[in-house]
Amino acid sequence: MDLQKRQAQLETAKKEITFCDKTALTKISGEGKFTARERMETLFDNGTFVETASYIKARANEFNTAKVEQYEGVITGYGSIDGRLVFCYSQDISRLNGAFGKAAAEKISLLYDLALKNGAPVVSVFDSSGAKLLEGIDVLDGYGKVMRKSASIKGKLPQISVICGNASGAAAIISSMSDIVIMSHKNASYSVNPVSVLQNDGAGKNAGSAEYASEKGFVCTVCEDETQSLEKVKEFLAYLPSNKLDKNIYLSEDDSANRQADGLEALVSNGKYDMHSVISTIADDGKYLELYAQNGTSMICALISLNGIPCGVVANAPSVNSLIGADGTRKAAEFIQFCNSFSLPVLTLVDCEGFSSTCEAKGGRLVSGASALAFAYASASIPLITLNIGAAYGSAFAVLGSKSVGADIVFALNSAKISVMNPASAINFMWNDRIAAANTPAETKKKLEEEWELNMSSPIIAAQNGYIDDIIDYKETRQRLASALEMLSMKSEFQALK
Repeated sequence: MDLQKRQAQLETAKKEITFCDKTALTKISGEGKFTARERMETLFDNGTFVETASYIKARANEFNTAKVEQYEGVITGYGSIDGRLVFCYSQDISRLNGAFGKAAAEKISLLYDLALKNGAPVVSVFDSSGAKLLEGIDVLDGYGKVMRKSASIKGKLPQISVICGNASGAAAIISSMSDIVIMSHKNASYSVNPVSVLQNDGAGKNAGSAEYASEKGFVCTVCEDETQSLEKVKEFLAYLPSNKLDKNIYLSEDDSANRQADGLEALVSNGKYDMHSVISTIADDGKYLELYAQNGTSMICALISLNGIPCGVVANAPSVNSLIGADGTRKAAEFIQFCNSFSLPVLTLVDCEGFSSTCEAKGGRLVSGASALAFAYASASIPLITLNIGAAYGSAFAVLGSKSVGADIVFALNSAKISVMNPASAINFMWNDRIAAANTPAETKKKLEEEWELNMSSPIIAAQNGYIDDIIDYKETRQRLASALEMLSMKSEFQALK
């Protein structure tokens, strides 16, 4: 064997693998975009990225030949992010415009297999001109195989997608199969059908944009550019385990569990307060990471840590709407199921006057959303802790993390109002004739409402019936929640033994 010729052959192949079209490089650099290799350098700890399946390339067919540029427009590999193993594939717009083909599907599928064997998260970055049309139906087969691989690790390994460029058609579907979808505001587009078609069909000029995707709930969060999007991946990973069996904690927050929740009483007594401020008051170092902030705004879903333990938060947003809409129920239900997949406890903060009649009257799928939310709570095996802060009227009380639907620990503040119906509606329903016959109807109605709030909406009544574990002091809120979370730390393991 002529080793010199073999070495020369190898060197040629290595040059082909790292080949990038100079015209494409100039274009993407001017747009402020990265190549796939630059993304890997940004995402992974310095010097830790290792490429996999680097020599896989398209086979020649009757329409094309195996040229240098036929090495696939996707880079796959693994490395370390903040010291932990993570797998990643990124489409590369600098080669073949990131076009997707059968060989690209093979590379991605092999990466999924490695990730599953090693129990490590998968990050996918989308930036492609679309499918290789000359490969015909082989491309569709490739898309289907990647979809199946993604589905096979759903709920086992965290999946995070980042949309940095065009993600359309099957690429949009694959990215949506991830647990978390991040989109860059700059240069990114996201839709199943072509944007021009959506605009012609009445979607509006911003169809396919980051704003559109965020408002519709297609993506979890929007970042300004690629750099911020990749940094956001690291933030999300810090709250998540590497797999559903992983009990390690990767956060590095250092906040005392005994810190008092100063200012909470003044905050919640201020009418339609901002629930984000409550979350910040409770969370370690006041930090939280919100998901789907622009969609289903009657509900808030966020990740926090409490005494160093990562957990999810589901909360009403009374400053936006004291009634829950269909999008809010759907968002919360999916978030609870996500938390359940990766053993993240859920803290529910309740201040809700019920479900939106306006939403239902306009055709919103409120019943299916509310039932999905109830099912998510009832079927969860993770620790569930609920804090009733303000109103909890009617069926909303039962659905939103009550002991009846499956919560382990339920607290209430003295400001909580728990009742089968809100006072005004209850009084009208029960004593409308009495109010109408009174000499001073307005005063009579007001007095009856005050009596109802005192005697029928008090958290003491709920506690006496076993629906509330304790009525806690405002300043002790963080301490009591942290204590309950610590106490429930083994729940998921023992649930699995059943």
